[in-house]
Amino acid sequence: MTSNEFSPYEYFNKVIGLWWLVALATFLGGVFGYIFIHFHPPEYEATATYIVTIDLNRFPFQGVREDMLQYNEDMALNITNGVLLSQEVRDKVINQVKTRGISLTADDLLQNYTIERKQDTWELRYRSRDPLEAQEVVNIWADFGYQAMSSWQESGKAANYVVFQPPALADIPQEPVLYDRNKVILAGAIIGF
Repeated sequence: MTSNEFSPYEYFNKVIGLWWLVALATFLGGVFGYIFIHFHPPEYEATATYIVTIDLNRFPFQGVREDMLQYNEDMALNITNGVLLSQEVRDKVINQVKTRGISLTADDLLQNYTIERKQDTWELRYRSRDPLEAQEVVNIWADFGYQAMSSWQESGKAANYVVFQPPALADIPQEPVLYDRNKVILAGAIIGF
């Protein structure tokens, strides 16, 4: 074998010969992860869920092309997203949260939320460094959102064949979704390795 070729065996022997350097780098990576976590506290995510369906007995099939049925159903169901993000609902959420002693701006609300549709289930999520705050904000938002959904339906802004179920409110999140201390330290150690 020429000296220019890579040999895994020789490389492995070289690394084993420098075991102390590998151990030191792994340790320093773990220390870096430990330091990192002190500048980035863990974030918790609370999730409230809605079931939103279509009442097929009231759905207007006549005059709708068959290939457009799914599109029309999706558009009707997407009113859920529109209601939850409406200025009216966001303002109510921010005002209610402030009365409970939580400092929240419109930017904070919009930077830390997620709305995701999974078939007929809609998940409204909110992230915060405080698990109780995450739960409280998302539950207030879910309640005001449901009230607005009902109101929009009564006023005709939402189709009458869309069925909004009351939300399943969020529990207190137990595990962080970002910056879990042990995972960050392990990641630092692996990077150091």
